[in-house]
Amino acid sequence: MLRIISAAALALLFTFLHSLPAAAAKQLLQDIRFESISQNEERIIFRLTGSEMPKFFPIRKEKPRLVFDFNDTGISNRIRNSVDINGKLVERVRVGLHENKTRVVLDLVEGRHVQTIQEPDREHHLLTVIIHDAGVKPSPRPAPPAVSKPKPVEKQEPPPVSQPAVQTEPPPPALPEEETVQSNNPAASFNGSSTVLSTVLFDKNSNRGEMVMFRLNKFHPPVVFGLEENKPRVVCDFQDTVAGERLADTVPADGKFVRSIRIDKNTAEQKIRVVLDLMPNKNYDLQQVFFKNDNLFVLVINTLGGTGKHLN
Repeated sequence: MLRIISAAALALLFTFLHSLPAAAAKQLLQDIRFESISQNEERIIFRLTGSEMPKFFPIRKEKPRLVFDFNDTGISNRIRNSVDINGKLVERVRVGLHENKTRVVLDLVEGRHVQTIQEPDREHHLLTVIIHDAGVKPSPRPAPPAVSKPKPVEKQEPPPVSQPAVQTEPPPPALPEEETVQSNNPAASFNGSSTVLSTVLFDKNSNRGEMVMFRLNKFHPPVVFGLEENKPRVVCDFQDTVAGERLADTVPADGKFVRSIRIDKNTAEQKIRVVLDLMPNKNYDLQQVFFKNDNLFVLVINTLGGTGKHLN
């Protein structure tokens, strides 16, 4: 089973739109992701389009809650107003759009005394909220996945790629550089300000799961969400993005989790959708890693080990 929360995104998605249009707000709440770390620790991750962080206050009555007020913030039109989490600490997530703010309420499990830690990341417009049992020290943040070097797409050695440090992230893998090609193909024509997706590679040999690596010309993370039904899929939507000259329509994938990778290039809307077809009857854990200085987005696909649960 693949469970997800986001604005198109991995289905803690909320669709609750009131009278205030999203365009009138200074920022947008795009994604809410739930992670179960252990019996005594869970995390909620908010993804925004801006860097304004919410006001926070707990309600410790017969129905304990955590309340987050995002001022001058709209919400995605695909976000639902209530989703049951059924976690060990967080029972439900509710979202409401008020006249000048968006309110997110976490309904907590009764009888558990919890503490919270907030970790804002204004640079990447993220807020991580750690909810843990008051008598248990929260676990350290997991190390990012080791990224193994993919095989070159062509029979030539790829040129070296600079590997600057990005906060605590490891250096990204070396990827084949794209040649500069002049073309009259409208899908490949773009001005200097356009976002270009040039390469999509699949690596099944990582010790942290299977990886799909996306190389762009600038830092431009996609909207990621999951589709279940009878055919589990992960969808990555790159908005306002055009395809590089050598971006294929499919990427070979013969992994244990990823069956195939399909790339749809919508030239008219300048949107690229990458669809990962997954093996059915598995509980999946999805992790997103961003290498901002190298314009590299990595999606790590693994199965849940029985305790972790990423909604992304």
